[in-house]
Amino acid sequence: MKIVFINNLYKPYARGGAEKVVEQRALKALEQNNEVIIITLAKNKSEHNQVFWDGKIKIIRIYPQNIFSYFDLSKHNYFIKLIWHFIDIFGCMSELKQILLFEKPNIVETHNLIGLGVYKVHKILKSLKYDVKWNHYLHDVQLVEPSGVLAWYHQKDSFVQKIYSKIMKQKFRAVDEVISPSKFLKEFYKKRGFFQNSEFRVQNLQSMFEKKQEKSNLKLESTNQEFKFLFVGSLTEHKGIRVLMKAWDFFDNKQGYWLNIVGDGNLCAEVEEWSKNKKNVQMFGRLESKQLENIYNHSDILIIPSICLENYPTVILEAQKYGLQIIASDTGGIRELVAEENLFEPENVEELVKKIKEKSR
Repeated sequence: MKIVFINNLYKPYARGGAEKVVEQRALKALEQNNEVIIITLAKNKSEHNQVFWDGKIKIIRIYPQNIFSYFDLSKHNYFIKLIWHFIDIFGCMSELKQILLFEKPNIVETHNLIGLGVYKVHKILKSLKYDVKWNHYLHDVQLVEPSGVLAWYHQKDSFVQKIYSKIMKQKFRAVDEVISPSKFLKEFYKKRGFFQNSEFRVQNLQSMFEKKQEKSNLKLESTNQEFKFLFVGSLTEHKGIRVLMKAWDFFDNKQGYWLNIVGDGNLCAEVEEWSKNKKNVQMFGRLESKQLENIYNHSDILIIPSICLENYPTVILEAQKYGLQIIASDTGGIRELVAEENLFEPENVEELVKKIKEKSR
């Protein structure tokens, strides 16, 4: 059987949990003796329609026609982004059709499609003139909000979000099977009338995160006497890094407390400025897998201070496989992974401080 996975990002351009899930699902399919192909974004025009190999996995990179690349989306203002999204939604990528006609897959599994310009995938699959199953894997709320980010307290969709949702419901009406790692995300979309004719399956990701033993020689400055806390994620507003900084100010240079911060993002300079005079904080930027494993092996507690609706953060699963305890904001599907006594109200700095103190006793 031949399976095609379509996701906007894939290593070495991976940014978050979605790319890890795609990679693991591709590897699992390969283990089951399937032929696996990944269609993903090219970062520059020279990679367009080029084939790369990751072991036995065939990777085809495409560079969509738009006013700029998906990789540059964050550099532009709201109005320009709106034009970009319009082209992305209503454009039609003939390259995708040609690839699928040539490869003739049995299953096409779509993931995050923003930037690929392939929202007419239902018409493309229908035009293949043979039976092909279409699975769609949910990672976040981006079929309602293109950015994939909604505030943790979000209840009512805006007028623009309702219009966008209507378009997305139409474009995904022909999905055969929908897969979600969380009950929260299933209910989020069911409430809005998505996937009414599709089979819906909730499949958690626990089995994908089995313990590994590799370690690197990455230097850690903390000592064995310190209780080591860890943040891993994007240094952005919605991931709650500012909430964590405010909470950690209560532990500024206090003996027995240490915080490692792993990640990058648009608030990186602000976090660096905040941390430079603190003797109990170390920043690492984005790390490769073996270096990150070393961080996990030398940490005690992972802090997830998100202030957006989270789905099923893979960083929690990664930390748990190394035996870390979790402190997390109570948003979205996080409570499906974390015990209630370890949750705190999003944006509540005092509650986070209290949880840190409780865990370090």
